[in-house]
Amino acid sequence: MTPYTEGPHAQAPDGVRAVADAAGLEAAGWPSLLGAEDFFQTPRWLAVQEVNSGTSMDFLLRERGGRPVAGLVTAWADTSVAWLLARPDAMLRRALEQEVPEAAGVLRDVAGGDPDRLLPSLVCGGRHLGRTRALASPEATAEDLAALLEQAEAMAAGRGAATVCFPHVDVRDVALTGLLERRGYRHHLSDHYAWLDIPAGGFEQFVDEMSAHRRRRVRLEGRALADAGVEVNVEPLTQALCPRLGQLDANLLRKYGNPASDEGSARMIGRIAEIMGEDVLVSVARQRGTIIGFGMVLRSRARGEEQWYGHRAGFDYEAQGKLPLYYDVLYYQVLDAAAKEGATVLHAGIGSVKAKLARGCLVSEQRSYLLPVHRTEGNAGAPADDRETTTR
Repeated sequence: MTPYTEGPHAQAPDGVRAVADAAGLEAAGWPSLLGAEDFFQTPRWLAVQEVNSGTSMDFLLRERGGRPVAGLVTAWADTSVAWLLARPDAMLRRALEQEVPEAAGVLRDVAGGDPDRLLPSLVCGGRHLGRTRALASPEATAEDLAALLEQAEAMAAGRGAATVCFPHVDVRDVALTGLLERRGYRHHLSDHYAWLDIPAGGFEQFVDEMSAHRRRRVRLEGRALADAGVEVNVEPLTQALCPRLGQLDANLLRKYGNPASDEGSARMIGRIAEIMGEDVLVSVARQRGTIIGFGMVLRSRARGEEQWYGHRAGFDYEAQGKLPLYYDVLYYQVLDAAAKEGATVLHAGIGSVKAKLARGCLVSEQRSYLLPVHRTEGNAGAPADDRETTTR
């Protein structure tokens, strides 16, 4: 295996090099590898993740003839990182609790019976929730993707990782799934990714196409919100909103067992607002002037097509009570606003698959792929570079 070389000018004989940071991706030609659905691997969003991820990130570029043909994002995961939905130990524990069929075999053969032994891990393909993958141009070959994996695995071994992990690979990405399985990666179901084709007529067309029973139910939900004095609007994310949205974001994270603080969530949301500008919007629910819920959406305008991505959410659970707030905030109002902007797809992400199917979403299975790593002697399990690790 070719040794991995670090640094902004590092280049291995096989044509894989490291780009020093997200700021250098544009000049390196990274955008030429992006498709319409690769928003979470754009240089701008990777700049957000560099600041907010709480760990070191690396960007590997496969070049042929002086041109990029494939790319791979990696992030170092140990017990200090809080993004449990893409951390391999937490994902395996969740799969075991849900009695996912492949999970017991992964626990035995990769984790040695203990999910903690999956860490530290080099998480590849982006740590976003769904469709983590290697980027590839139309000219990329299986050999190009294999070269990226070989370098990532060498980097993981050199740094003392226990595993390499691709947390949410779409089963339709047959080029990557086939390559991972040929290289000995094991997998278990991680979740299902959902998306919705946006009708040109927005919310009204969406409701009209429902069954009579569900259409009546949605109308009743809207009336209940109006009677409770709740209004939902899609608007720009401003710094003034961040403290309250941070409280609600932390509420949701803590509800599902993730470590979070109001102040930390507010800082993170503020950084998103600063970097993403007009391409981040929030669907905000106010009850008599007080914000009681929100959903964040990110706008992608790649290859002449606009698509919207649901990213974060949060609620004041005491104020919400039994109010049907969730779908109005995260689907109905966002869908209507997206249609008015000419967006074609709303990406609803992972989780709550039954509810999303019931509301017209399409879904695809996601798998967590794991490879045990033969560690290089003498490594202590920390990223083996001289860059300063970012903090959350």
